[in-house]
Amino acid sequence: MYDIKGETEIILSPNVNIIGTKGIANRSVGYIDYAIRRRFAFIDVLSNADVIKNPTAKKLFNKLQELFKTNTSSDSEAQDVCLGHSYFIMKDNQELKQKLKYEVLPIFKEYIIDGAQNKNEDTAYFITFLNTTIERIGA
Repeated sequence: MYDIKGETEIILSPNVNIIGTKGIANRSVGYIDYAIRRRFAFIDVLSNADVIKNPTAKKLFNKLQELFKTNTSSDSEAQDVCLGHSYFIMKDNQELKQKLKYEVLPIFKEYIIDGAQNKNEDTAYFITFLNTTIERIGA
């Protein structure tokens, strides 16, 4: 509980907006989502390749978008589970390598295990392609 000198009331300025993200894939917190949606307005912000400046990152992002359009399981909508552009915004290729290795690749593999992405030749190829790209970027 929030408490400062016995006071538990929180006062926010009227011009404060709280921005959060939510993924549809985590169904274990569905009831919390319902409660939050009853109390707050939500605006979908879809991925936008135009904000990605690194050419290698943009190419990977576009490949990933296409893969999600064609290989998302029938239980999900591609726009609800596809990785967003924030994974592909970075200052240099070393940061790209880190994001691919420790963020993009693990979550993509998790999507396959959880069934959000179909396990097939296309997704297997993309994993190989990501690993090759990570190696090519270098140490």
